[in-house]
Amino acid sequence: MFPFDQAGAALAGFAIIALGYVIFGMSGFGASLITIPVLSHFYPMPFVLVVALLLDVGSGFVMGIRRRRDAEMGELKVLLPFSVIGAVLGTTLLLSLPREAALIALGTFIGGYGLYGLAEPAHKRALTRRWAPLAGVLGGATGTLFGMGGPPYLIYLTRRVFDKQRLLATMSVTVALNLVIRLVVFAAAGVLLQSQILLALAWFVPAAALGLWLGGRLHLRLSHASLLRVLYAVLFGCGVSLIVRTGLLVH
Repeated sequence: MFPFDQAGAALAGFAIIALGYVIFGMSGFGASLITIPVLSHFYPMPFVLVVALLLDVGSGFVMGIRRRRDAEMGELKVLLPFSVIGAVLGTTLLLSLPREAALIALGTFIGGYGLYGLAEPAHKRALTRRWAPLAGVLGGATGTLFGMGGPPYLIYLTRRVFDKQRLLATMSVTVALNLVIRLVVFAAAGVLLQSQILLALAWFVPAAALGLWLGGRLHLRLSHASLLRVLYAVLFGCGVSLIVRTGLLVH
């Protein structure tokens, strides 16, 4: 699964991970939009999903702990229980849906909303908290099923939190909690401690740390409007990435 004798694949993986976590460091999520579809060209999809999850968990906790004081706790308290419900739905009821059709529909919606946001990112009408249950359920379900729980949270939070630091902090903590839920699911499957997984982490963790550091530096240079453009661009990328992954799963 992770052959160090194939230097090209190992070096490419290092660069892909670093780039993905530059985005994570800037936006609080989104590494998987690059890491999962691109690494899938080099390694089996189940292996990639587990490695990406573990890297995201570590990075999410680093950012969540660092920025937790700025997070909007009121939003988190509403989103968390519905995220758990969404994760349960994702492993039960939603598993009966045609996976390829669901991926394409989700990717189209997320990518389309990203384009909509890029058209005028700073002038979106605020949402009421009544939308929080839907955002939480969708975030929990899409995180469990597709490895991308961030977009539903981002769509909601960008219309609720209008301070740059608080938005990034709230997004970081929300994603970290979503990742914990997904980690429990993978742990139940007994695949987290395979030797190939541990070997991959030893190589990829420094790449993720480098990307987070660079992303954090870039974040400090962005205005709130510029950060919104980055976040909506990440949403668009997530949508495209899901559609690309559908093609990989089909073939």
